[in-house]
Amino acid sequence: ALPDREIVPGELLDLPGRRLRAIWTPGHTPGHVCLHLEETHPAQLPGQGRLFSGDHLLPEISPHIGLYEDPDDATVTDPLGDYLDSLERIDRLAPAEVLPAHQYAFTDASSRVRELLTHHESRLADLLTLLSQPLTPWQLAERMEWNRPWSDIPYGSRNIAIAEAEAHLRRLVKLGRAEAVPGSEPVTYVAV
Repeated sequence: ALPDREIVPGELLDLPGRRLRAIWTPGHTPGHVCLHLEETHPAQLPGQGRLFSGDHLLPEISPHIGLYEDPDDATVTDPLGDYLDSLERIDRLAPAEVLPAHQYAFTDASSRVRELLTHHESRLADLLTLLSQPLTPWQLAERMEWNRPWSDIPYGSRNIAIAEAEAHLRRLVKLGRAEAVPGSEPVTYVAV
């Protein structure tokens, strides 16, 4: 379905009697948006209003990092880098309460942001260890630590895991810590 209208990052949405601002938070998807209700929390919780976080910030789950391209740019995208920057953006908002698309509402967004930043930093370090030998994204995904053994992950869900591995590979390449092995087919990556 085509959207009724486009939401612009930072835009104050037309909602009579409320201050609801669109916060662009790419990573899970390129167009993901959180909505920040910029008003005093009804229970007077400390912080800046409430955040409808969608799939960006969840209380116990590390959101899936999507794999996407920019149709207007031939440069390889960095979805994980986008996500990490988006987390920092949400941290600066300091919402009093987070209302996610899954699980339950929670407070202390800053602690959850720090947990997710630490999680991805640790995952990137683990992947560098795995990349001591050339691996394809599939081989890397097979060796990564998931919430269950690779053999127990349904085949349909493995594509999601491979996309997550590729998103982390792209981040390592962007940081200059991994590179594609020239001439490899299918392409393999190795730590540098």
